[in-house]
Amino acid sequence: MNPTTWLALLGAISFEVMGTTLLQQSQQFTKPWPTAGLAVCYGVAFYLLTLSLIHISEPTRRYAI
Repeated sequence: MNPTTWLALLGAISFEVMGTTLLQQSQQFTKPWPTAGLAVCYGVAFYLLTLSLIHISEPTRRYAI
């Protein structure tokens, strides 16, 4: 795996943690800004996760992630 793959994976983890933090702050999706922020964070997290999985060549590592 090249360093770009690792950066994409770490970025995905970071955005997922930020999205989860904003999930609590949105107070059951009643506050619009934290709700929009968590949607963006989860979208970016899934995108970066997809990029990292594309560049992992070994199926066993891909399955583990």
